[in-house]
Amino acid sequence: MVRTLAIRPWNRVLLLVTMTAALIPLLGPRPAHAVPGRIREFVVPTSSSHPGGIVLGPDGAVWFTEIATGAIGRLQGRTFTTFPLPQGGLPNAIAVGPDGALWFTEYWDDRVGRITTGGQITEYSVPDAGPWDIVSGPDDALWFTELDANRIGRITPLGAVTHFDLPSQDTAPDGITNGPDGALWFTDGGGVGRITTGGSATHRWSGNSGGGITTGPDGNLWFVQSSSDLAARLNPANGQVSTFRIDIGCFPQEIASGSGSLWFTCYFLDEVGRVTVDGRVTAFPVPNHFHGNYPDTLEGIATGASNDMWFTEEAANRIGRISTS
Repeated sequence: MVRTLAIRPWNRVLLLVTMTAALIPLLGPRPAHAVPGRIREFVVPTSSSHPGGIVLGPDGAVWFTEIATGAIGRLQGRTFTTFPLPQGGLPNAIAVGPDGALWFTEYWDDRVGRITTGGQITEYSVPDAGPWDIVSGPDDALWFTELDANRIGRITPLGAVTHFDLPSQDTAPDGITNGPDGALWFTDGGGVGRITTGGSATHRWSGNSGGGITTGPDGNLWFVQSSSDLAARLNPANGQVSTFRIDIGCFPQEIASGSGSLWFTCYFLDEVGRVTVDGRVTAFPVPNHFHGNYPDTLEGIATGASNDMWFTEEAANRIGRISTS
């Protein structure tokens, strides 16, 4: 099976750096920015690790994937710890499991992995699936998108895997999250879908999607539309979608809830964005580390302690923290 990540959210730094250099003159003037939130950055000690997914662990540390070096990283205070994967691989997304361990996906190697807070790693094969995003479901199992197989996967803490086909063909499921209704909601190339814990999947909204998704503090589903530079709100009761314009050229990646708003990362611009539940958008500049020649490529984002938001800078090899106060 041939796999191409050029249009995927992660693992495309070299291609997008070249594209960005050509696009910058075309972007034109951008909206005014608010006073930046307090931002602090931490350099990942593993050279060129390309951090991707990120989550606050049950131990109070920040855990993240090191895409290029085949490892899981941990940041506690100012101390980094690196846990290489036994079989190598390119870990993508990461989530806290119902068992108190961290679970992650390995797209290229068709595996779902588990790492304890002590660093013990177990990996499970999911052939020809292309696992991408992952979340802990309401049924004490992990749910993940199968980008290459057009399915949603489920894995128990003991490693039992179940696959559920999607009703639409070749839609490439991408982000996944817990919905406010006890089901799982996901984005794909054709919009947004919903799957129950029993495996019944339905397509709920058609449109340009394929990005991160989360449940907001208002009980709605919020997701980003990368190629359209939009944040979107979906009412799970009636399927109505409202969209909100963000900075042109942002190419939003992931979205997470924090401090009563939604926060998202930009891949092409050095910005963390915030959208309130009523649709007001604010951009917070992040320092550029390439003299403005190409972006730091912001990727994952997650809520941390004290409601600060943590994010990854793939190209700049940094972990960032932005105050929401």
